[in-house]
Amino acid sequence: MRKQANARTELPLTRWSTSPVILGIGVGLLAGPLGLKLIEPQLAEDDALVQSLSEAVLLICLFCAGLRLRAPLEWAPWRAPLQLASVTTVSASLLSAAAAYLIFGMSLLQSLLLAIVLAPTDAALAADAHASGDGEHELVPFALAGEGAVTSAVVAPVVVLVLTRMGATSAGAVVFGSLTLTLFWSLAGGALVGWLIGMAASRWLALIDRDRQGDLLEEMTVFASGVLAYVCALALRSDALLAALAAGLALSHGGRRRMTRKQPLGARVLRFAGRAERGATLLAMVLLGTLLGTTDFTLHTVLFAVLLLILVRPLAVRLGLGRPVVAPAQRRMLELFAARGPAALYCLALVAGHDLPAAFGRQLENAVLVVIVVSIISGAASALTARKPSPGAAL
Repeated sequence: MRKQANARTELPLTRWSTSPVILGIGVGLLAGPLGLKLIEPQLAEDDALVQSLSEAVLLICLFCAGLRLRAPLEWAPWRAPLQLASVTTVSASLLSAAAAYLIFGMSLLQSLLLAIVLAPTDAALAADAHASGDGEHELVPFALAGEGAVTSAVVAPVVVLVLTRMGATSAGAVVFGSLTLTLFWSLAGGALVGWLIGMAASRWLALIDRDRQGDLLEEMTVFASGVLAYVCALALRSDALLAALAAGLALSHGGRRRMTRKQPLGARVLRFAGRAERGATLLAMVLLGTLLGTTDFTLHTVLFAVLLLILVRPLAVRLGLGRPVVAPAQRRMLELFAARGPAALYCLALVAGHDLPAAFGRQLENAVLVVIVVSIISGAASALTARKPSPGAAL
């Protein structure tokens, strides 16, 4: 019992069922064009609104993900998440691009753009789906959450890079006149700005007399630092979402590689962050449900989605992890889960705001939305499988 109680405190932000996510999609379907028609968004016309909403959701989710990814910033605990976020993601993107090229008949750049939009997995859904009370499986939610957070934070600059190569964005978007240098500054600058602001906020929190100041000042400082990191990164033309994630990481680690305290942040702050993350994720699912009202579930799009889940993801995980670094059962969980979420929605809206061929834009929209829905349903199913008690669980 003590082991279970301690394990639960390690993931304070994600102890909730995946059923509200499915319910959120259902609410969106009911309110959208297929239901009461209260909300009828058109991505081609309302791309700015969809982009703003999904970006706000991502800001909240990534900052909260940084708060709960509390393992020491060392290679051993972060090996699996970083390998999944790098080698696995690149492998999955190349395989997905090949599948899109064969199934949809897109050009190479168009196939690559679709694959990159679908590259990031969802950190909140991933951590929740496999968050069990058994410490033996804690590697799985941490690895999936780390993969989802990193890929969601860095995907936008890569999407802009591909759009630039396709001629769909203006040259004025390139800050230093070099796409490679711009991409480097976007990622490095965002990480540096976020970490410095999070570290400064952590040092400030260490000076607070909690007996006299209470929790309100701590909460205000924590969440103000996330907003400040986002705004400063935007002002410096760096990756603002990566800055939010880095600020959350710095706060959760006390501004150091190793946590100097067992609980760097108050439990009330973590609970509030958990509620904010859940609410933001549900908002994204409702938005997704409204967009599904105009989505075409064709044989090609469903085949593409299934192929990504049953073939591309398992193969990419095996390529990414290389020689065994996790137990076979844990690797199987990593292979089965590939839910997409707000990051894919954000990238889709970002692409929709550029001048692309109408036929390709519609094809891209259908493929992305179908993959998101199928991956969420598949992720919920894999979570139910993972939560089945083992024969010795009751002992």
